[in-house]
Amino acid sequence: MTQIAITIVDAMVFALSFWIAITIRYGTPVPPPETQWVLYTAPAVGVLCLLPFRFYHEILRYVGPNVLYRCGMGVSLTTLVLLSISFLRSDETSISRLVFLPFWMSSILGLTGIRLSGRYILQRSFGTIVGLDQRRVLIYGAGQAGVGLSSMLGQDGSILVQCFVDDDRRITGRDIRGIQVHHPESLGRLLKKFDINTVMLALPSASQRRRREVIDQLKEFKVEILTVPDLQELDSGHATVTDLRPINIEDLLGRESVHADTSLLWSKIKGRVVLVTGAGGSIGSELCRQIVQLAPARLILVDNSEFNLYQIEAELRASESSGVAIVPILGNVCNGLQMRQVMTQHMVDTVYHAAAYKHVPIVEDNAIVGVANNVLGTLRTAEAAKDAQVRDFVLVSTDKAVRPTSVMGASKRMAELVLQAIHEEEASEDASNEVTQFCMVRFGNVLGSSGSVVPRFTEQIESGGPVTVTHPEVTRFFMTMREAASLVIQAGSLAQGGDVFVLDMGQPVRIIDLATRMIELSGSTVRSEMNPSGDIEIKFTGLRPGEKLYEELLIEGDLEATDHPKVMRSAESFLPWEDLSRILQRLEAAIDRRDEETVLQILQQSVSGYRGRANLSTTKTDPRTA
Repeated sequence: MTQIAITIVDAMVFALSFWIAITIRYGTPVPPPETQWVLYTAPAVGVLCLLPFRFYHEILRYVGPNVLYRCGMGVSLTTLVLLSISFLRSDETSISRLVFLPFWMSSILGLTGIRLSGRYILQRSFGTIVGLDQRRVLIYGAGQAGVGLSSMLGQDGSILVQCFVDDDRRITGRDIRGIQVHHPESLGRLLKKFDINTVMLALPSASQRRRREVIDQLKEFKVEILTVPDLQELDSGHATVTDLRPINIEDLLGRESVHADTSLLWSKIKGRVVLVTGAGGSIGSELCRQIVQLAPARLILVDNSEFNLYQIEAELRASESSGVAIVPILGNVCNGLQMRQVMTQHMVDTVYHAAAYKHVPIVEDNAIVGVANNVLGTLRTAEAAKDAQVRDFVLVSTDKAVRPTSVMGASKRMAELVLQAIHEEEASEDASNEVTQFCMVRFGNVLGSSGSVVPRFTEQIESGGPVTVTHPEVTRFFMTMREAASLVIQAGSLAQGGDVFVLDMGQPVRIIDLATRMIELSGSTVRSEMNPSGDIEIKFTGLRPGEKLYEELLIEGDLEATDHPKVMRSAESFLPWEDLSRILQRLEAAIDRRDEETVLQILQQSVSGYRGRANLSTTKTDPRTA
C-alpha cells in the first residue's frame, strides 16, 4: 500500500511540474489546448521511466543522497521521451521546447523533496510508531570522525543526531549537514534541552587527559557514553569510526600514548625467527599479535595449555599475517631438552619469555609448582637459548619482583637473577664471540589481563555487587595490554646484555578509586554511609597472603634514561653464576622432593627483601616517595 501511495504522489508531481512549466512558458495557469495531452501522458511516462533506475526500491526511512542521482536519471529519460513524442505529433499539438527545462527542474525538486521530507518525518516519529526508544544523540567532536559518524547514523531512523559539540570556537554556531555545532561550555544545557540519552565521543586524536575531562564532565548527567576507536586503531586499519564501543576503564586509566619507535619495533623481529613462550597467555598473546605484524620470518608459539595454544594460533592465522609461518608447540618451559630442540630445529633468533605463573594467591598456595615454573622454567629456557645460539632473549618480569612479599614475586626476582648471572658468565667466557643478549623488562599491572582486578570488578558490577577491594589504601600501577607488549618489544631492542629495563608506568592508582569509577561508568552509584541509597556497595576484605599495599619498580640505585622516553635502565646488583648455580641446584633438589619449607628458605636467603610467608606486613612503601 505504501508503494502504491508513493507512486500516485509521484504521478501527481509529474502532472503538477508540467502545469508549472506551462504557466512559466505561456504566462497563464490555464494550459493551452495543444498542451493538455501532456498533462495526462507525463504522469504515466514519468513513473515508467523511474522503474529502470530502481527508484521505487529505496526504503523511504533510509533514503540517502543517491536518490538525487536516480531521480535525475529517471526525470531526464522522462523528458527525452516526452520531447520525442512532441516531435512526432502534428504542428497543431506540438509544444514549445522551452517548456521542458522547467518541467525537468520542477520534477527533480518535487520528487527528491517529497522523499527527503518523508525521511525526516519518519525518522522523527519512527521510535514512537514502532514502539522503540529513540536514541537522541550528541556527537562530541565535529572533525572528520564526527562528520563520518553523523553520516552513518543518519541512515538509522531510530537515531537522531541532535547537535555537535566541539572545542574549536571557529566553528561554533556553524552547521554541519544541517546540525549545529556548539561549544563545550553549553554541554549541560544541550543535554537537558534535547533530552540527550547517548553521547558519542568522536575524538580519536584527543589526548587521554582531554578524554578523561570530557568523561568526568558527562558523569553527572546519567547518559550512555560511546566512543570511536583511537587514532592508533584507525591508522592501523583495525577499526573504523563506525566501530562504536562503550567507554571502558582503559579510557580513564590509560596514559598519554607515545608513538612507537618503529626502528626499535622492527630491530629484533623483521626477517627473524621469533619464539614466544606463554604465547596463549594475556601478555604472550598480545606480543604475538604485534610480532606477526612486524614481518618475522617465522613465529613459534610455545604454551603448555592446548586450549590457549589453539586459540592464539587460530586468531593469528585468521589475521592478515602477511604470509608469516605460524608454528604451534605444545610444551613446557621446564623441559630444557624440548626447548633446545625447538630453538635449534627452527634456528630461533629472538625469544620473548612470557611463560609464568603470576596469580599471587594461587602461587602462594602452590609454591613448589610456581617456583619450578617461574625459576627453573626460566633457567631451562635461557640455557636452551644459549646452547642454540639465540641472539636475543627477553624476559617479561613484574613489579612484584621488587622487595617481594609473595612467593610469586620472589620467584620472578630469582628468574631475573638467573638471566643476569647467565649473561655475565657467558660474556666472561666468550668475550670475543657474539653471545646471547639477555635482558628483562619489569612493569606493573596490565589492564584486562588474566588476574587483573578489572575483569573481576566488571563481573561483580554486572551481578549487582558488592565490589570487593582488599584495603582502602592499596595502590597499583596500570598499563594497557597493547602498550605493555609494544614497550617490551622496544625495550628488548635496547639491550646491551644483562639489562633490567623498567617501564614508565605513570602515577599509581588507588584501587578504591578504580572501583568507584568503574561503578559510575556502568551508570550506577556507590552505596556508602554518605549515600545509603546507592546501587553497589564497595566491601573491604583485607590484604591477601603475600599482597602489598604499594608496588615498586626499582630495587636500588637510580634509573638511567634510554633512547625511549618510556623505557629506563636500572643498574642492580646480582649474584655471580658460580654462587647462583649452587643455589639453583639446592632449589631444584628441594622441588624434586616436594620440600616446600626448603624452597621458601632458599628464596628468603637469595632474594633481597623477601622474608617468607611470615612477612605479611602492611608497612607502606610508597613508590612516590622512595
